[in-house]
Amino acid sequence: MIKQSIARILAVELDRKDFLKALGIGVVAATGVTAAVSTVVKHTNPSAGKTASAPMGYGASTYGGAAAK
Repeated sequence: MIKQSIARILAVELDRKDFLKALGIGVVAATGVTAAVSTVVKHTNPSAGKTASAPMGYGASTYGGAAAK
């Protein structure tokens, strides 16, 4: 049954457009929709995936160890 299904799928002739469409659908199905959406968001907005970090280095902390309020 599975061999017949695979043979039938492989016997279908496709042009380049249909092949690329099927390939794209297969990639999205394999990796998941959320991974595809997060990849698109990262490429359109590079700062979306970054978080703010505390400053480091000389002068980054308060003198004497107590934080000012």
